[in-house]
Amino acid sequence: MNEMLSIDPASVTPATNANRWERFDAWCERKGDQLNPILVKETRQALKSRQFVVTFSVLLFASLGWTVAGSLSQMPQIYTTPSAARLMIGYYVVLAIPMLLVVPLAAYRSLEGEIDDGTLELLSITALSPWQIVLGKLASASLQMMMYFVALFPCMAYAYTLRGVDLPTTLIIIATLLVAGLVLTVIALFLAPLAQSRTGRIATLLMLMMILLIAEYSIGFFVINLITYGNSLSASWVFFLSASTILLSLSVSHLLLTATAAQLTPESENRSTQLRISMMVLSMLLVGIAWYSANALEGSVGVFLITSLALAVLWTVFGSMLAAESPVMTPRIRRELPQSFFARVMLTWLTPGPATGLVFATVNIVVLTATMLFGLVLYASQMGNVRPLEIQAFIRISMLFVSYLVGALIAVRLVVAVVRINNHPRVEVGMAAMVTVLVMSALVPYSIGLHLNDYRGYSYSRWQIANWVWTLAEAGPNGSVRTFEVGMVLGCVSIAFIVCLLTMPRIVMPRRIATPEQVEAEQAKAAHPLKLAP
Repeated sequence: MNEMLSIDPASVTPATNANRWERFDAWCERKGDQLNPILVKETRQALKSRQFVVTFSVLLFASLGWTVAGSLSQMPQIYTTPSAARLMIGYYVVLAIPMLLVVPLAAYRSLEGEIDDGTLELLSITALSPWQIVLGKLASASLQMMMYFVALFPCMAYAYTLRGVDLPTTLIIIATLLVAGLVLTVIALFLAPLAQSRTGRIATLLMLMMILLIAEYSIGFFVINLITYGNSLSASWVFFLSASTILLSLSVSHLLLTATAAQLTPESENRSTQLRISMMVLSMLLVGIAWYSANALEGSVGVFLITSLALAVLWTVFGSMLAAESPVMTPRIRRELPQSFFARVMLTWLTPGPATGLVFATVNIVVLTATMLFGLVLYASQMGNVRPLEIQAFIRISMLFVSYLVGALIAVRLVVAVVRINNHPRVEVGMAAMVTVLVMSALVPYSIGLHLNDYRGYSYSRWQIANWVWTLAEAGPNGSVRTFEVGMVLGCVSIAFIVCLLTMPRIVMPRRIATPEQVEAEQAKAAHPLKLAP
């Protein structure tokens, strides 16, 4: 009886291992179901697509061919002298083409295909949010990049063992490829739903191709020079540039992804608040970079000026689109408005609308300009090699720039309001209106003065105060614009801004409306669904 009941352990092991693998497979299946459905769908389609199979096969054959050809071309010196540079350049080229060109184009075509085929409308009626759709596309593209990188990683490790390229340089190359690939993919996703007509989509595709080719050439030039000549920067500058690049990439990517999700969101929902918050974060990051470079690095005046110029361009573009938003606020948005007095004072400017957008842009422009001016004065006092006249000139230029920009935003809001009488323009029209306002405000006063002077050259006068180009040029240390002219421009713009706010109090400070009982019941039902009995 004991012999009949005895069980051989060797016979149990395969069944036990099979059960373990089955449990592991079931666990993977459960976790896979919890992932983003768009990620699962896109990954399955991408890995089975002809584009991925061809690209991955070409990458493998190219890496193998370059390994053999590059190694043989350096024989027999490869055994005695550092020989990694040539191989590393070839591996970079092999890896950069799919990561910086193929994957962003595939992501662009994937989202554009959803729009062309009408499947995006079907996804919009499901429980998936626009953010899930966009992040699913990005995650699928990131997975493809990771597979390309993993396939070529042994080759780069082989090149590193040949000496000639140190480990920090190799890590910088890898990080540059990964960050650039992700940012370019985000740009591709942002451009995909931007145009609605066929002509516009062709234009956005050509724009994307131009961006990708410029990025491919620029990053390749940087990497090849880094491999060939090495890194000549100090450790502090390397840390600053690396941290700034990563933080800016994250912030810009979040802003573009937010804009992409906003384009996929129905017009009845709030599409502006997250964009405004993301823009504020990006602005604070640029200010932090400027302040850190001015206080911790030597010779960082260029960084300060570049960040100042970037902030000026960003808020000129973003402010023009805010001023061109639709004044219509749906009941769904009004039900989500802040209710208390303090919340209304602090958070109303994040709600959609041209009036709140104008106030939001104006406040941010003034605060950012004051912060940068304070940093400049502090930096000049520490360095001691900046003349007081130059500081005064920079203050005048900054105050004039803020005044002219706010005045242009007010004009853009009025122009778009006139256009909206018989049309329904998109917010991108605000950029065209901004360009028109800036060109006309500089061209008309100069043309009038030229006509009054019989088309002969003439010097600057206060009659050209509306000509922002000439006035800013004359605000320098040797110019004729002084405090009085700055006060004139600032006073006129301030009066126009106050009048603009007083004439539309309901639009500037919209009030919250009560939520209907039926809507509350539906929201409660969606938040606490009933569990069906098995």
